[in-house]
Amino acid sequence: MKINYKNISKSFLVLAVLTVMGTGCKKFLEAPSPESIPKDVAIADETGLKAEMNSAYQIVGGGNMFGGKIQVINDMLADQLNGQQLSGDFGEIFGRKTSVFGEYKNAMYTDIYQAIYRANIVLENLDKASSLKDNLEGQARFIRALCHFQVVQLFAQPYGFTADNSHLGVPIRTSTTINPGVRATVKQVYDIIISDLKTAETKLPDDNGGYATKWAAKALLAKVYFQMNDFQNAYLYSNQVIGSNKFTLDATYAIRFSETGSKESIFKIVNTKGAYEPGGELRGQYRSDFSLPTLRFTTDFYNSVNTPNDVRKALYDNVKYPGFVVTKKYNSDRFEIPVLYLTDMKLIRAESAAETGQNLTVGAQDINDILNRAYAGTKSIPLNSSASLIKTNARFERSIEFAAEGNRIAEIKRIGAKGENIDKRGAPWNCPGLVLQFPQGEMASNTAFQRNPEGGCN
Repeated sequence: MKINYKNISKSFLVLAVLTVMGTGCKKFLEAPSPESIPKDVAIADETGLKAEMNSAYQIVGGGNMFGGKIQVINDMLADQLNGQQLSGDFGEIFGRKTSVFGEYKNAMYTDIYQAIYRANIVLENLDKASSLKDNLEGQARFIRALCHFQVVQLFAQPYGFTADNSHLGVPIRTSTTINPGVRATVKQVYDIIISDLKTAETKLPDDNGGYATKWAAKALLAKVYFQMNDFQNAYLYSNQVIGSNKFTLDATYAIRFSETGSKESIFKIVNTKGAYEPGGELRGQYRSDFSLPTLRFTTDFYNSVNTPNDVRKALYDNVKYPGFVVTKKYNSDRFEIPVLYLTDMKLIRAESAAETGQNLTVGAQDINDILNRAYAGTKSIPLNSSASLIKTNARFERSIEFAAEGNRIAEIKRIGAKGENIDKRGAPWNCPGLVLQFPQGEMASNTAFQRNPEGGCN
């Protein structure tokens, strides 16, 4: 069946995606769903454009994207889960041998491009805007960049796979015209992501009443450049975000996924009790307080966190279900979901400092900020640490900090592109199975659409 990017599901609830606690949330939640507004009315004026923009946020926060599916699929492709008992779509993804079928990943792919489509509607109708023209343009470009970044990481070999990044990426969609899918190069995809984000950071305000801000654009730029192994720019943007002093590290790990929310979040999906309670897919696959969850961790991973004084081991349990290691991160009826947050910026800045050999004292302090919380003040590294020691610590702490949050496979690919194979399942970083197969619906629109090579890996 051909994918129809105009057919946005009518079942999405209105949600608020907040970068910081803002005053715009209540009005957003009171707004009518844009799905109930005819298109000719929805884009008649600035109010219609705001509703259209809201609908893009709805998809981004939904279960097929950051409400859980993006994290789950990334985790299954990586090396921290024990997936020996997974079957069906999950078995294919974990087995690193997906097909053009598989509704679980295909629904994610479709919704990512649906969010892009909504952002493009806003960008094509900016003449309807008045006082919020720049703001709406910045938000739309941010969402479009975020979505293209997610899909290129999963459906294409990473940046650095070829010397000039001319290898096939994903379709770039920068208009509402529905053309047959054509895969741009990875370089072209990253170029449009960076272009959108650089425009967004100039158009978006410092605070935005609950929507994406310039700090969200800068934080995403830091992540994009980091994934490209462009450490000069990754340091530049992570340093700007940290230096803004607008975000502070959470004192405890219970805060990151809590109903009250994390103060270190730069861009997050907010829980609004009774109106929108995100993360159902995360709870559905990871929650462990009531029954054995679908997704469990390897003993090897548990041993890496089950060390003296590491308070993070309290987030895991290897006793409740004998023979299984589960996480407690999502053992709550409701919580907010951080998408971009300060812990990541700290570790990006630290590793980037180490890779460039510059600002090593800053990088060492970033590591110590993470270690201080993780080991309850019992562990640190010298401020005059070598670049090698800073990098080693940054990578290890990242592997623990973001477990069950969909980060690990990006690290396997990023570091692999630098010539280091770190996959604990023993697969090469560039094996075909680490790249998802495009949905049949995408290829149905263009018989010449170039598929990813078939074949799995360990």
